[in-house]
Amino acid sequence: MRAGFGLGVKFAQGQPIKDMAALEDLGVSWVRDTVRWAVMEPKAGGHQAFPAAFQRRLDYYRSHDIGVVFYLAYANHEAYPATARHPLAPVDPEAFGRYAGHIARLLKASGVRHVIEVWNEPHNFTLRKMVGGHWNGKPPSPWVAHYVDMVRQAVKAVKKVDARTRVITCEDVWVNHYRFLEAGLPPELDGFGLHPYTHHDAPGPERTSVHPRSEWAQPFQIVDADRSFASAAQRLRAHGRSKLGHVPQLWVTEWGWRIGSPTPDGPLDETRQAALLPRAFITAEAAGIEALLWFSLQDSVDGPYGLLGRKGVRRPAYSAYRTLARELGDHALSARLTSPSRRTEGVQAFLFKNGSGSKIAVWSADNRDRALIQPKTWSVVRAVDTWGEPVVPRRGADGITYPIGAAPVYLELDGTAPIRWSDHIVQ
Repeated sequence: MRAGFGLGVKFAQGQPIKDMAALEDLGVSWVRDTVRWAVMEPKAGGHQAFPAAFQRRLDYYRSHDIGVVFYLAYANHEAYPATARHPLAPVDPEAFGRYAGHIARLLKASGVRHVIEVWNEPHNFTLRKMVGGHWNGKPPSPWVAHYVDMVRQAVKAVKKVDARTRVITCEDVWVNHYRFLEAGLPPELDGFGLHPYTHHDAPGPERTSVHPRSEWAQPFQIVDADRSFASAAQRLRAHGRSKLGHVPQLWVTEWGWRIGSPTPDGPLDETRQAALLPRAFITAEAAGIEALLWFSLQDSVDGPYGLLGRKGVRRPAYSAYRTLARELGDHALSARLTSPSRRTEGVQAFLFKNGSGSKIAVWSADNRDRALIQPKTWSVVRAVDTWGEPVVPRRGADGITYPIGAAPVYLELDGTAPIRWSDHIVQ
């Protein structure tokens, strides 16, 4: 599962370079990083080498086998100032495509594993405001066609440098990916970059903030009746295949929760943030996501999302990330043990295997406290909580039980006995 462990870093926004050591400690496999277009091309046609600071980060990523999702951003007002005749010059698709090709050449030469992401939330950052239209891409929204043209130019330029380099889109509004497909994304595109943030009515990552008949998403139905993340991913993948002619990859290039944000249980605190982190990674893995890049390593300019606060203090989510990587990093998802008809409610349990060893990750999607009764056929070697601390089972008339709740518990089994699940083992 380690291939899916990603993290959004903030070194381009002032995060201290000393925090890079945390990437190895956490077991990170992918980071999301960038150098802005205006830095790489301060004058039209004057493409530059990577700045020394970014090159040092690339060297670190390469030496630690960490891939980089490089997002291309943003409008280049310095090299291509807007004029009365060409008001959209700062986001000119052909110039943007040349920037994409230049980045592709530099990344290829660096030897770092990489994926190129086109922009960052185009409905939200500059582009829609410059071009015009609705946040959900509802026609008339000329920004949608403009963004698709930028994607087309970027894909063309990148693939000319190296056909194997993966190029993905980026957006945090689920329906806009459908709008982009309808507007004519090129078939050479490799996939989509998702930012599936949830709102206060979703208790965790298992359920999206989208409803099956959300008015703003019409005419598309982008989730099943259960509003599950799994169904949203499945539907987008299927629609992408129908338009692109191949199954697109899905990358979650941002996902996280802000301390203090509203939830069904009140303002989100640091403990609940930590509990949601491994649930998001496992939910994404079960949905076939290529990688999840947690938002983020440090608070920086975005508020209290980070594993680290502004002064570098580790939040509980830091331990949750490290524990997840250490417990499941060398294991592969084998099966969903709980019913697929209850993907967003009740107990969630997933089986992971590595050779003869097995581990079960289990939690309550509704954040309720419960007890898991250990079946007699299970031989539990050890149990740890979300923060890596031992879980001491209780022994009573019902047998051996383990407390479970919003934060996952990892159970390690000896792997010799068959592992079966029944709802009767949960109280």
